[in-house]
Amino acid sequence: MQLEQQETFVIHGPQLEVLGEVETKLPPPAKKRPTAVLALVVLALVSVFGIGGARLKGLRSRTAQIYTTQQDEYGHSIQGDFATQTDAAASLIRVASNVLGEADADVQAAQAALDRWNAEADAAQPAVQYSCNTTLVGAVDLLYTAAADTADAKTKGQLDDLYDSFTSAQATIQRAAAEYNTQAEAYNETVSGFPAKVLAGLWDAGTLQTFAPSDGGTVTTGT
Repeated sequence: MQLEQQETFVIHGPQLEVLGEVETKLPPPAKKRPTAVLALVVLALVSVFGIGGARLKGLRSRTAQIYTTQQDEYGHSIQGDFATQTDAAASLIRVASNVLGEADADVQAAQAALDRWNAEADAAQPAVQYSCNTTLVGAVDLLYTAAADTADAKTKGQLDDLYDSFTSAQATIQRAAAEYNTQAEAYNETVSGFPAKVLAGLWDAGTLQTFAPSDGGTVTTGT
């Protein structure tokens, strides 16, 4: 999945580049200190907190969209492949339960993992989805192995197709999420400094969650 490169965020504004010219154009009374200094300070604050804040908010939104909506040239997206993956998991569990029985421990574990995904992960919070995805992948792997060892040739073919679909979606998710994490971590580093940290608070542009364990460090606000 080809994603945009994280742009470098530098807080500046056109006003900051012409402050010297502005001072020369002030009316005579305003050219006296401290009036001129105050006028320049006001212009600087407008530039930094207005233009800078809007740019920071836009950068956060574009970075978050990589995780929530952005598609690659083939139409794949993180959330879209999650849907493909969970659909394949549901079908695989159904076929495997016919082989092993609904009371089988591996069947029940995989169904519980899928139920947890459906209950908790639909809000598209990366840290929650990471946890649910990790549990589901482990449970489906165990179930597939157990069922494939017991199934007849026809049923094993069905299991193989479903497992291939499941793992293919997982590979796309991992690749795309790794690139998203790189972008999100770069953004989080940007807003950790001054004055970006102040602007982030004023413009509701806080740090982004990464697709990683919730205790992994860069988890504060959601996407």
